[in-house]
Amino acid sequence: MKRRAAAAVLMAACLAGCCLLPACKDKEKTPVETEKLTYADLYETQPVRTAPIEGKAVYKASYGYTLMQEQGYNHFFYQYRAQDGSFADMTAEGEGWQGGGASLTGARMKAGDADAVRTFVAPESGAARIFGNPRLVSGSQAHVTLMQGGNVLAEYEVTDGKGIWHEQTVTLERGDEVRFIVSGDAEVDWNPTIDYTLSAEKLLHHTVDGYYGDVHPFYDEASGKLYMYYLSTGMQEGQKKEQFSSLLTVSDNFVQYDDVELKMDEQNPPEQELYYALGVYVDAEGRYRSSYGKGGYAGGSVSDDLLVWQNAAEPYIDEADGLLKYTWRAYFDEGVWSGRDPDITYDAESGTYYCVVMNYYSPAEANGEKGLALYRAGEDGKFSTKAVRLVDLTGRGDPECPQLKKIGNRWYLFYSVYGTGTAGNVGYLHYRVGDEGALPEEVDWNGKEEHALEGGDLHAAQVCSVGGMWYLFGWINYRPHANVWGGYLNLAREVYQREDGLLATRCDEYLLSLLNKGHVASFGADAQRNGMEVRDRSFAVTSQTGSAQLAGTFGRSLIEAEIELPLSAVSAGVTLSENGTTYHVRLKRQNGELYLCIESGSAGCSVKVEDADETTFSLIVAADGPFIEAYCNGSVSLSSHTALTGSYTLGLAGSEGAELSAEVYKLADYNNIFD
Repeated sequence: MKRRAAAAVLMAACLAGCCLLPACKDKEKTPVETEKLTYADLYETQPVRTAPIEGKAVYKASYGYTLMQEQGYNHFFYQYRAQDGSFADMTAEGEGWQGGGASLTGARMKAGDADAVRTFVAPESGAARIFGNPRLVSGSQAHVTLMQGGNVLAEYEVTDGKGIWHEQTVTLERGDEVRFIVSGDAEVDWNPTIDYTLSAEKLLHHTVDGYYGDVHPFYDEASGKLYMYYLSTGMQEGQKKEQFSSLLTVSDNFVQYDDVELKMDEQNPPEQELYYALGVYVDAEGRYRSSYGKGGYAGGSVSDDLLVWQNAAEPYIDEADGLLKYTWRAYFDEGVWSGRDPDITYDAESGTYYCVVMNYYSPAEANGEKGLALYRAGEDGKFSTKAVRLVDLTGRGDPECPQLKKIGNRWYLFYSVYGTGTAGNVGYLHYRVGDEGALPEEVDWNGKEEHALEGGDLHAAQVCSVGGMWYLFGWINYRPHANVWGGYLNLAREVYQREDGLLATRCDEYLLSLLNKGHVASFGADAQRNGMEVRDRSFAVTSQTGSAQLAGTFGRSLIEAEIELPLSAVSAGVTLSENGTTYHVRLKRQNGELYLCIESGSAGCSVKVEDADETTFSLIVAADGPFIEAYCNGSVSLSSHTALTGSYTLGLAGSEGAELSAEVYKLADYNNIFD
């Protein structure tokens, strides 16, 4: 009776305003409705005028024409070449330039009776790297020429929307005219760069000072930005951040990220001082909320701008037991020793908040009885203390970073089992499929088959809703094949639902087009072969094993391969070699199952392909320095951190009966992907 009376007194005091609890105040916010987005929406970049540039710098053609229409701005001129070979300036017309029947509008160049010419006049003398990706916008074929003064540096035929990649390092003299010329009855998109700095290409795989710890992506429908909340590893070289602190980067194009400061509200800070903002969700009123473990319960924080967070708890008396409790806290059930890694999602259809969390049922914690449990609340944020035990993980690694998400008409349970990652590290993403139309608490999750969405190098991945679509992000270990905590983000990966309810992953078509910077090489009859014969445009393996290798070395590459792998054949795929080390990116049959693998000897990772009887495959390999991302049939994906550095010998390899063909394209880098 004393405890109940004391609780009532405290509750009355709070309601009377005697306690400083700003979170008690109601704050209205208009709910944000989910809007169906397109891929183009995700990667959209806003045009920005570039300030005047001088000296030995980087000059992109877009620095001359974006929100600017002036001959010579940032040393670019817009001209045409008449049939007699003379060059003349175009005249500004509408949003572009015209002259002699040719036109230039932004990056687009269209020839007519005269050739379309973009001219760069060198502001300084010195070495420069000239590169770009002319590709068709319309028409069937265009001829493109790169000239320095009267000398032709290179010329190409452009026949498709992927185009070609050109790259030349030259010595320029001040006043030299570098011309980019388009001829033929076609329109070409060409935004070339002249780089005096000769700077190295920058990895697409993003990281931060100290590396990303466990990441928790949230896409904000209101701003159209991706918020990448993550845990600090404590390894920063600059300003130190305590290990397990909440940190944040933000992207408005799903590729490039900026560091953004997170803060705790000074008047009403969250009770958890470290990881107070991680898995973010939007409540019924449109406010942003997050959750965190506090040992005996899952606490909550709230924000109006995703940057400043405050304590979400508001007191109330539980009518069931008369005790003082707080909203937005999921108090763990009887028999629970402790818990961690809570994640909350709001189901608008049922008006229910679902909190999935790891619960330990003995003092042995990770080494004892444990599993994933579910706690529920109505729209008032008052969670039931009676748990629904979802999955028993006793005897296995901890099911870290769990999530419960509704995709289509099914609920999915996600978690990463510790010890399944590289060298026994933080695990890769597992999931189980709920019954069609069933609520989470109605599903026998223990009886559901466990599936995987990744291999051992992408750790603690999380899925997030993005305007009617779903995307997956995790961290790739910062050291290859090593048990470390923290690393680099994977490239944006779409998750989608198959007809049978299973999930599939892919590099979406828009990102794939951005990654492709033009054709570089083909696997043809001139490739060095062993145990393979050429059949039309493909290589057939005619011995127990066979291989084909291109001459020379390649930098960052996007390889598109077509593979026939009969049920009698063991493996087939792409090879990347450097300094005596070879990695196989391949499909491999083993013990009646089929796997997508990235491996070198015993090192590497793999993910199971659900359709083991499939024999025809499209394999895409993105080689970004030491990082490899592989995509198979638009349904299976795999990431790896390799021991390679980015100067590869490229090849094909397979077992008897396999047949392969492949084309090599230039892979975009962090700085030119939107050119």
